[in-house]
Amino acid sequence: MSEIKKINQDVLDDANKIFKLLGNPVRLQILYILSQEKLNVGNIAEILELEQSATSHQLSLLKEAQLVTSERDGKSIYYQLDDNHVSHIIEDTLKHVEHSQKHKE
Repeated sequence: MSEIKKINQDVLDDANKIFKLLGNPVRLQILYILSQEKLNVGNIAEILELEQSATSHQLSLLKEAQLVTSERDGKSIYYQLDDNHVSHIIEDTLKHVEHSQKHKE
């Protein structure tokens, strides 16, 4: 048998944190929305029909995990995905779900 590699423990721990964050439907929706357009907290809260404080809290967690970044434009702070890797995770997950659902029918 060839040498089977394992994930480095630090990488494994960080990846686990990301998957836990993605396991929350609100955060997943936020990431999906931000994969389409850069938005501020008010826009995101309005789209998801959430309080701004709840939306800000979720964005803070996503920013801490480096899944989103923010930039100030005047008095507003706009959020966007940190990089294309995040977008690929969301897209690939949704494609897998759609594929799995088709096979259930």
